[in-house]
Amino acid sequence: MEKVIIDNVDPVEELPEEDTAYFEPYSDSDYIAAAFNAITTVEGMDTAIMSKMDEKRIKRIKRQSLKIIAHCLNNLYEELFEDNSDDATDE
Repeated sequence: MEKVIIDNVDPVEELPEEDTAYFEPYSDSDYIAAAFNAITTVEGMDTAIMSKMDEKRIKRIKRQSLKIIAHCLNNLYEELFEDNSDDATDE
């Protein structure tokens, strides 16, 4: 078996500087859709044949999904109907 010698290469190369901008990977609409999908997935499950732990899990998924939907809808509502001081003086 032959030994292969690799040149002395620095494994940590300097990366070019990037603009540091904050962005949300998902929108409120994405979160609402995901929460709605979670609710519809567990909605038809018969909790009578489940263990108590599974029943608690279903209730937790519903509760968390409703909180996500409420929070994101509130964000969307505030974005759509924010009070503008310019609008208030027009009335």
